[in-house]
Amino acid sequence: MRFISCASYYGTGSSAITDYVSEFENVFSFTNEEFRFIQDPDGISDLEFNLVECFNRHNSGHSLKRYKRLVDFYNGNAFGKKYRAFFGDNWKKYSYQYIDNLTDFTFPGWWQYDLYDRGEWFYFRKRILNKILHLTLWKNNPERTLNTMKNEITYGAHPTEQKFLYYTRKYIQSLFESVIPSNYDIMMVDQLLPPMNLQRYLRYFNDNIQVVIVDRDPRDLFILDKYVWKDGVIPNDIETFCKWYKYTRNHRESENLNTDQIKFVRFEDLIYKYDDVMPKLGGWLGLNEEHHKMKKKIFNPQVSIKNTNTWHKYPEAKNEIDYISRELQDYLYDFPNKD
Repeated sequence: MRFISCASYYGTGSSAITDYVSEFENVFSFTNEEFRFIQDPDGISDLEFNLVECFNRHNSGHSLKRYKRLVDFYNGNAFGKKYRAFFGDNWKKYSYQYIDNLTDFTFPGWWQYDLYDRGEWFYFRKRILNKILHLTLWKNNPERTLNTMKNEITYGAHPTEQKFLYYTRKYIQSLFESVIPSNYDIMMVDQLLPPMNLQRYLRYFNDNIQVVIVDRDPRDLFILDKYVWKDGVIPNDIETFCKWYKYTRNHRESENLNTDQIKFVRFEDLIYKYDDVMPKLGGWLGLNEEHHKMKKKIFNPQVSIKNTNTWHKYPEAKNEIDYISRELQDYLYDFPNKD
């Protein structure tokens, strides 16, 4: 099994890649859910940092507990199944096995962050009796501490890089192999990796993944977010937006985004240059055009073109668009037949 995934800077059209690849009959498209457990805070990358790169007797074991907490969150609950809706019981099963494989030992014990993670009120409620005892019965024994978390478990873990990568690759491979039908050998998974620092994340796979990074014209992104989506994820103050846009793309000055495993594309090229760009992209992904049985049925450039040049529909945003055109000139797309 090999992976194809897409990466986005938020709202930049990476779903076009998911839709296009899903048109091939030999590709198993694993829904449009974003599986971000590798890249997100407390995810696998954070685990490697705390266990391997910056070992600390407290932080390292605690990072495993935080990953377990993330696993439990993504497992969902009565209000929503989240990853359990796609992996079933295998999400928790393989994730817990992964945690066990990275753990050297455990013992009953706790430290400050076991309290902190449960919130400020929990922390002070647990420690107030300890303070009262120090003011009364333990006045002459200031070093004594009341054990208020006797059921808490502490993890000890310090794997080598080689061990960490071995079990991480095994974990990811086993997890997705548990859901891919036997008649497929290519799996499309949305947002497995971020667009930046990819050389770090690619190590978590057995050289069996290709990632397409998609970006789009900042004018369209600003207009769509401020006037259409209105979800508040990115700044809609024009000056801050331009700072944010540069901030999220400055990695491209030092990272190579065109390798055997990484391809950078413009969302607009997928539409305006479809007949030229898409066959080349498919070839790079190892997709045979003979399997492209649903061409333009899922990703239709004539539909997606409506999400380009959107600022012309909002004349009230002219000053903001002029500001973007000045500040983000290097990121603008040269639209054909532009006014």
